[in-house]
Amino acid sequence: MITRIGHIALHVADLDAAVEFQQQVIGMVETERIAGASYLTCNERHHELILIEDRANRGYAHLALEVADASVLDGAAKRLTAAGGTLLGGVYDGEPGIDRALQVRSPGGHVYKLFCGMETTDPPPPGNRPVKFEHISCKVANHRAEERFLTDGLGFRFSDRMGFLASWWHCDEDHHGIAITRAPRSELSHYAYQWSDFAALGRVADRLKAARGRKCIWGPSRHGPGNNHFLYLHDEDGAMIECCSELARMSSGYEPRNWSMAPRTINQWGGPPPARFLLTGFPIATPQSGRPAWAMRPERTSAVA
Repeated sequence: MITRIGHIALHVADLDAAVEFQQQVIGMVETERIAGASYLTCNERHHELILIEDRANRGYAHLALEVADASVLDGAAKRLTAAGGTLLGGVYDGEPGIDRALQVRSPGGHVYKLFCGMETTDPPPPGNRPVKFEHISCKVANHRAEERFLTDGLGFRFSDRMGFLASWWHCDEDHHGIAITRAPRSELSHYAYQWSDFAALGRVADRLKAARGRKCIWGPSRHGPGNNHFLYLHDEDGAMIECCSELARMSSGYEPRNWSMAPRTINQWGGPPPARFLLTGFPIATPQSGRPAWAMRPERTSAVA
């Protein structure tokens, strides 16, 4: 059902500061700001990231997943609820940058926004910025129920597993668009950008030091599942970003497997992840049913509120 990973939406305490971080350190470009929300991109798509100013409801709002057209959204309700999801209102339109959308909460409490009709814009000039928004990693208590929802509800396919601790799932040729990690409570582990090569990760670390006087959390190194280079850092609000390059492609003959739970699985070049990585978790923002208040251009009228 899902054709590609879309974007992520985060609630932030100070919109100007959060946007500045994404521009200075990551290289994102703001395409639109309206109703307390900023839309940022790194390519020709209208947005790969939404930042929403909301001091009282800190956390990540949703992961957006693109579908082929409006008919998929119209027919999705039965499949999503049968797989254990809870619909958050009906299909709505009017949100900047897309045609229409439908939100659903998974058994683990994560919110997914299915949407169609992403607008395009002139791509930003060449620079040190990501290729695209790539994936998220979710912490969940009941990982089996979450996995069933990903497969039966959203149509994701299995990529890799690390014992009972973690699993990776794909909806297109990228090795994973969603990773699931077993944890005491549901929250966001990290969100990830795809970069052109290994050297680009070093430039991110340089900008983090120069612009913020901060060090990265973990890396650079290479994961086993996905075979990608990685570098982890915190954004302005404490959510963790992974910078990736060379993520495996399922179309290239990659063989899914059950990896050992030994530390070398997720760090092919070094030791186990540090405490700062393991303990980082960004909460799930309290969801709204239907179209969020910030998701509307003034000149448009929503079809479904």
